[in-house]
Parts: sequence; structure tokens; C-alpha cells
Amino acid sequence: MSLPTLVVLGDQLSRTHGPLARLGPEDARILMVESRALLHGLPHHAQKVTAFLSAMRHLARDLREDGYEVHYRRLDHPDADDFGTALTAHLTAVGGEAWWTRPRDDGVEAELRAGADAAGAPIHTFEDEGWIVPDAVFDAWAEGRTTLKMETFYRHVRRWSGVLMDDDGEPVGGRWNYDAANRAGPPRDRTPPTRPTHPPDALTREVQADVAAHLPHAWGAPEPFGWPVTRADALEVLDAFLRDRFVDFGRYQDAMVSGERTLWHSTLSVPLNLGLLHPREVVDAALAHAERVGTRPPDGEDDADAATADAATADAAAVPLNALEGFVRQVLGWREFLHHVYRTRSATLRAANVLDAHAPLPPAYWGAPTDLHCLATTIAGLEATGYAHHIERLMVTGNVAQLLGVDPTALLDWFTATHVDALDWVMVPNVLAMSQYADGGGLTTKPYAAGANYLHKQSDACAACRFDPKKREGEDACPITAWYWAFVDRHQERFTTNHRMRMIVAGWRKRDADARAAILARAEATRAAFLAGEL
Repeated sequence: MSLPTLVVLGDQLSRTHGPLARLGPEDARILMVESRALLHGLPHHAQKVTAFLSAMRHLARDLREDGYEVHYRRLDHPDADDFGTALTAHLTAVGGEAWWTRPRDDGVEAELRAGADAAGAPIHTFEDEGWIVPDAVFDAWAEGRTTLKMETFYRHVRRWSGVLMDDDGEPVGGRWNYDAANRAGPPRDRTPPTRPTHPPDALTREVQADVAAHLPHAWGAPEPFGWPVTRADALEVLDAFLRDRFVDFGRYQDAMVSGERTLWHSTLSVPLNLGLLHPREVVDAALAHAERVGTRPPDGEDDADAATADAATADAAAVPLNALEGFVRQVLGWREFLHHVYRTRSATLRAANVLDAHAPLPPAYWGAPTDLHCLATTIAGLEATGYAHHIERLMVTGNVAQLLGVDPTALLDWFTATHVDALDWVMVPNVLAMSQYADGGGLTTKPYAAGANYLHKQSDACAACRFDPKKREGEDACPITAWYWAFVDRHQERFTTNHRMRMIVAGWRKRDADARAAILARAEATRAAFLAGEL
């Protein structure tokens, strides 16, 4: 009797959970495919492609060394057109059943099923064990809700899991959310510790050569490459974050510093999205570290200043509660929430465009020169590394696109192509719902939109920019502020019914008519110039 074939996808590279944690070489053969359709579909960042393919090839090598029969279809293989084509050819040759874990991105399972059906092979699918919150828990919580808010879900999951809950069933520290302590601007008295990198080994260099030869349309700099591509690499990134950057992660998570790509962020999205780490083990590691070194009050609150301002204090290694809660919220809250929103509502989100946004993506997003220093530095860093942290994504690239009325699908494609940690399930809800408000508030209470004042507060980019964030008028006034008010003006009827936007609309309407007209005129002129690549 022929062995079944287990298809292992590039974002499910785990041997600690799922079928590879239970199936031995005698139980199944392995098929892995570098789908040309997927890789050629967008001008993916060279480092993104390298990270995924290298992680896949490293796992395939390890499985072979452990005795598994591995059939690996590289991107230049004649059967690697797509997952379905590869599976049909493989099963026709070897027979047996087709097994796979439920794919995370839309369309992949349909390809696999078509491939197995074409070969006449029986199918067995495993549940995806790479999440903390089971489908049934989310579905019961979401039943009957027309809008899904992460904060409500997060509190529900905290109660369900017991994470950061005290013995009386209350949140540790007395509050669910310490985000107010996580909004400090760029620090003047410290620099972020060096992030661990993993120079390419022979296998990764082989991938880089293949990417250069077969994917000439890939965007971004291929080197220097240092992303984790093995389980050991991923654990090192996790340990280094907890040891070196966790303490300051909270207060500076919204800060932007020119030339600093990762600051105190964990960069764990890459190994998490590859499947090299499980989100529960990441949360547990953060909790265990905090228990080991101790916790302290939130930064900048109550009597915490004396304990947190000076790194020489006795409890300097203790984790501030705002850092611990903020990190747990990102993994247990936001990441799990987005997965389930995508699982249940991706088709609706893809079709959403309530703000009627249809402008093309500006040339600056692909690296064309721009005088907007905040955007230029973000794009330059993204092109060099494939990475931008969440506030750059939300309040620079996402914010500018939203204010300009860029087609949300065009922006979705750009985010998916250019970010090293991008997968469809990540980007559809993040870009369309959170960043671009395309669904009209199904996930967020208001648009994430801001003028130049916010960028000036949270970054150091304005100091080197030819535009002045404090000016409202004149040629040197930052156009982002004009775009913000034009955005409010364009959607004022919709926003008057939003409790978090109506005061902003009222303030805009109270302005002198001539002043409003001047702002709108500048917004239109600079918008046209920027979309044409002339600003």
C-alpha cells in the first residue's frame, strides 16, 4: 500500500505541532512546492522570497536527514507551476492519499483539492494547530455581532485563557490595556540594542542565487540578509528580544527613528508567520521571563518614573506592565483576531471600499524620490530590509495612502509584495479594514488617519524634511496636514455619525470658509503632484 503524501506549505514549517510532530518517516512521504504562480504573482521583496524558500529548504533537508522521503519541487521544476499541478504530477507518479493541514491563505486549498481530484486521490485534511484560539471559541464569541472589535475579543480571550488574569478573575494590574503608556516618541537618551541576524549559510546562498536567476522582477535589496530561517534561529530571536529589548518595547513601540528599522520591536512576525514558532510558546516565554525577572508598574504612571527612568536602578531588568501587556496583546489579541476575521470574513473585506478610493499607488511607494522625508525613509528602509514596524505601516505608508484615496486593493498588493512577513491572511484585514477603513468600521472605531503633527510627535523625520509640520499654510507647510483635512472634508457626512470623528468634523466646519478653501486647494495641488511623482 502506497504511503500517503503530506503537503507541507511554506507558512506551516513546524515540527513542534501539527502532523509533522506526530508522523514519522514510516507514516507519510512529504511534498513541498515553490509555486511559480505564487512567486510570480507580485514583485515580492527579494528578502521575503529568500526567507520563505530558505526556511522551506532547510526543513526539507532536516526531514531527509531524519529519514523522511521528501519530494521537493523548486521554482524551476517543470511541475511547480502551482500547488495543484505539482500535486497531480506527484500523486500520478507515486499514488496514495493526499494529506495537508488546512491552508491559511485563500485559494490554496482549492488548488490542492483540484490537484488531488485530477489524480483521483483520496483527501484528508488536518486542522491547523498553529493558533492559540480555537475556531469554536472565536465563532461563539462572534456569533450575532455585526462589528468585531479586537479589544472586546482580547478581553474575552484573556478570560478564556487565564493569561494575565489574577486569582479573582480580574486583569493583572487592574486594567485590561496599558496602551496609553506605549506612545512615547523617539528616545533621546538611549539607542536600541543590536538585533540578532543570521548570515546566509550555503543553502540560503543557493536560494539567493535562484531568486536572482528566476525572479528578476523581485523588488528590494537581496542583501544583507539576516532573517531567521530555522527553528534554532527563531528561538535565538525570541530569546534576544526578551533579554535585550523587552523592557523598552512598550513605551517606544509607536516611535519612529530614521535609519533604525526595528528599534525595540521583536521582529517575531517572520518566524511566527513561517511556522517556526508557535504563538502560545511566544506568549508563555514572555510570561515566564517576566516572572523570572519581575514586573514593575507601567512606564510613566503613578510612582513608576523613579523605577523606570534610570537603567541603573535595582529593578531595571524587571518588565514594565505596559510592555508585558502590550506584547501579549499583539500576539494573543491582534494576531489571533486577524486570523479569525480573515477565516470568516475575507471575501467581504476584499470587496469593501466604502470610502470610494480609486487613486493609483504613488510612485514613491516603489522607491521613486519624494520630498516627504517620513515616507522616503520608511520606503528606503523597507527596500533595504523588507521590514517596517507596525506604526510605520499604519501611520506612514497606510495613512498617506488613505488620505490620498489610494485604491485599497492596490495598496493591499503592495503591502503583500514588499514586506518580509506578509501573507494574505495577515494583510487582508490589516490593510483593508484597519489601515484603509475600507469596510467602514467593521473592525475599528475610527479611521487611522492623522496629519503632520502626529508624525512630528512620534518620529524624528520632520527635522530633516523640507516641509514644516507646524505650518498650515504656505509652500513649506507639510502637505500631509492638508491631505488630512481634505480627507475629513471629503467624508464629513459619513464621519458625523462616528462618535470619535464628529468633533473633528465639527471643528473643520467651524473654520473660516476662505481658510478651508485654501487648505483644500493646497491639498488638491500637492496630491496631484505626489501621485504624478513630482513631490
